[in-house]
Amino acid sequence: MSVEETKLNGLPAVKLTHPSGATATVYVYAGHLASWKDSSGQENLFVSSKTAYGGGKAIRGGVPICWPQFAGRGEYQKHGFARNSADWKIVRTSTEPYPSVVLGLSDTEASRKLWPFPFKLTYSVTLDSDASISVSLSVINSGEQPLEFTTALHTYFSCASVAGTQVLGLEGVTYDDSVKGVEGAVQAGNAMPFQGEVDRIYYGTPRSLYVTGLQPNRAIKVLKMGFPDAVTWNIGKSRASSLADLDDYSKYVCLEAACIGKPVVLPPSNSWTAGQTFTVMSAAAAATEPDSTDDALANSTEAAEAEPVAA
Repeated sequence: MSVEETKLNGLPAVKLTHPSGATATVYVYAGHLASWKDSSGQENLFVSSKTAYGGGKAIRGGVPICWPQFAGRGEYQKHGFARNSADWKIVRTSTEPYPSVVLGLSDTEASRKLWPFPFKLTYSVTLDSDASISVSLSVINSGEQPLEFTTALHTYFSCASVAGTQVLGLEGVTYDDSVKGVEGAVQAGNAMPFQGEVDRIYYGTPRSLYVTGLQPNRAIKVLKMGFPDAVTWNIGKSRASSLADLDDYSKYVCLEAACIGKPVVLPPSNSWTAGQTFTVMSAAAAATEPDSTDDALANSTEAAEAEPVAA
């Protein structure tokens, strides 16, 4: 296994390699996970060929970090500034027990013009196995007043075609549909297909969700930890041309671990941590009903996991 500091598309990056041959590429700019290939060599994340790299632009694809505000739901910059900040630094790298990198971002004079609060942000990426990868986001309030924020890890999963791709595990969950302008709808059925434009926020979701139809007989499990909500998104054919940095709307679907419905309120000298793990599995395995014990555990502990703790 190895951890290699390199340069891609004009930006410093870190490449993680697992003994199985699985790899991940993380740009230091924006703390951005841009590639994850399992041991089969299959690329599981989508990045547009038209995206910009650096220059204050967010990378279109991979896993942008939306922080400290999700979308335009607040008075600050849409999706926050973490996803297009050049101030991220490598904190440390490690090859044991698994290849990993930890990146850090702290407040600066420039960031305080966008969000006037002191903070320390860390983001870790770890290749856990031949078929799984984990990321973790931590926030420390280094100021003297409470911090309030929302956040999401805006994951773009690569797919052969958006047609037939769906998310499993959302049955009975309440959601807002931004496309239809509907709030408080309830998901009917276990499968949410990506048909046309999709832009939904699901509140209080199960910990485990599954994206199927990405490739033949292939699915990805998304295990969320500390993120109570989830977002599903694809811009759809009719609006695809409105994004100049997107080359093909049909080659991705987004399933985002998020904390939106109830903003995090972080007291001074406290920290908050949340994360997610992606695991490749067969479509048949993903279609199996999740273990009820695991669901019960998730429902009873998810809120507690997301509570701030003393730093």
